[in-house]
Amino acid sequence: MASTWDDVQRMKRVEARADELGFKFTSGSSGRSWVDIGGGATEICLRPKDDCLPHYSRDARLFSGTVEQIDDWLRGIAWARDYDEMLKLTNSGKRQAKEQVERNKHLLKTIKTGKLVSGHLSGQFDADDMEITIDDGVDYAAYADMIMTPIDIKI
Repeated sequence: MASTWDDVQRMKRVEARADELGFKFTSGSSGRSWVDIGGGATEICLRPKDDCLPHYSRDARLFSGTVEQIDDWLRGIAWARDYDEMLKLTNSGKRQAKEQVERNKHLLKTIKTGKLVSGHLSGQFDADDMEITIDDGVDYAAYADMIMTPIDIKI
């Protein structure tokens, strides 16, 4: 299938939007670049850029689809971020600060274990690494037991 000038421009525009949001284009799910998924469309995957989105593993395939599907998904991510900022729930400064905290955790864990660490670490720490500093009088352990206990629901 031949690409038109508009296709090339759309690809560049979507790739620039992905870059702005911290993603990069990679090969499709089969491991080959630009896999034909029917109808002349090709599958492209989005992964986090090396220096961005530290909560995700570097090899995490966050989304895959056609250029049009990726464009729609990226617009949704941008819309969600803008909406959160409008509601004053977060802003780019807060987001960057949280990402830096995660990078610092990765660095400390890498130094401690001698292995490169990536992705969100909250579930990967050993019990010795956990520090609980909540002192508000709530018995969180009992609460966790309560919500983790299966119950029978009859309809």
